[in-house]
Amino acid sequence: MAEPTPPLFQFCAGGQPMPKDSEGKAKTIRILSFGPPYMRAFHLNWIAFMFTFISTFAPAALLPVIRDSLDLTRVDVGNAGIAAVVGAVASRVMMGNLVDMYGPRYGFGFLLLLTSPGIFCMAVVKDAAGFIVLRLFIGFSLAAFVCCQFWCTSTFNTKIVGSANAIAAGWGNMGGGVTHFLMPLLWQGIAMSQPGFIAWRWAFFVPASAHIILGAVILMFAQ
Repeated sequence: MAEPTPPLFQFCAGGQPMPKDSEGKAKTIRILSFGPPYMRAFHLNWIAFMFTFISTFAPAALLPVIRDSLDLTRVDVGNAGIAAVVGAVASRVMMGNLVDMYGPRYGFGFLLLLTSPGIFCMAVVKDAAGFIVLRLFIGFSLAAFVCCQFWCTSTFNTKIVGSANAIAAGWGNMGGGVTHFLMPLLWQGIAMSQPGFIAWRWAFFVPASAHIILGAVILMFAQ
């Protein structure tokens, strides 16, 4: 008798062995489970991807404050936005080769760690040129999209990998919206005890720290 096909989603915390195919890939998505190796990788994947969006679009979320603090012109703002996109496109091309050689876990982990200094440096930027360069550098982190899709593809069975990719990418993309809520909230909280022109700089320590923590967790605990 043929083995029954497991449901696409299992809304449980795990406990039983994950059903696997002949290639060792998961045949279902236990959306509430963080168990290794499949669901731990899945959740670290989309959470880390979401933070790359938060980091990349954090300057845009605080632009009204940053623009006045750095005396940015409309041209400066436009060039900074272009720089972020250029960084994302260029880094994704390079990341494709890296994950082919070293796998998505190493690619993702080191990408997060290597882009965190650019986010920290937002706290000390002094002029438009520095702002544009940092947006370019931080934009490199959006190469996480390549890692995210590669990781899901190598983790889940072909019958459900499309759903896994869609969920991970969709939840990760939420970071572009979350940052417009999170960063102003951080700025307002810090501004209660610090001047506004300092508060926005300190706010960048949150996504920068998240990059370091998630990068280390991925490298040490994911598979």
